[in-house]
Amino acid sequence: MSNNALRNILIGATVCVLGVTLIVRRGSLSELVPSDTPRLTANAATGEHVFQNKNCGGCHSILGSGGHSAPDLTNVIARRDPVWLARWLADPQAVKPGTAMPRPSLAAADMTGLVAFFRWVGGVGAQVETVTDSAKGAGIFKQKGCSACHRIGGQGPTGIGPDLSRIGGTPYDGLPNTPEFLAKWLDNPQAQKPGTMMPRMPLAPAERDALVRYLTSLK
Repeated sequence: MSNNALRNILIGATVCVLGVTLIVRRGSLSELVPSDTPRLTANAATGEHVFQNKNCGGCHSILGSGGHSAPDLTNVIARRDPVWLARWLADPQAVKPGTAMPRPSLAAADMTGLVAFFRWVGGVGAQVETVTDSAKGAGIFKQKGCSACHRIGGQGPTGIGPDLSRIGGTPYDGLPNTPEFLAKWLDNPQAQKPGTMMPRMPLAPAERDALVRYLTSLK
């Protein structure tokens, strides 16, 4: 068998596999996003169609769905600006010689749509991350024993530590309730308010950040 014939067979098999993958995953993105996510704009809808029609999901994942042989694109808009993305989509080899990314042969409107779609997906990804971190923070609040002193939503003691039910919207005792301050507070309460009864909590940075997300969600 010649090299060209073998190459054609491999390409045909790859296209078949990607086609099946596309059929299985078609429409799955709508099932992965929160119900209150803004609807796709016309440009973003075009981009979603291009993403599916060009089998991009066979190699790239978005919001946890798709292939894993190429970079995840959920937050690509945060890593690359629209101008760079347009250049990449027009000719990947010109941007990065030797890349495995094939030239997708896109019309200008398709590239504009894909960039809009990546921007929409990035917003959804950030929303999902916020919800996830807030849920983790609620678990950390219980795990670290915060509920032994603080009251939230009618649950917990009164008179020991402040009620945190609305800490995300209403500052307590004249202290800021910004994420930056709350992170500093959790790192070292005494440094923010000398003499406070609040003990220093043994929190890893990821735990602290998740707890801050949770506290700022309480309004």
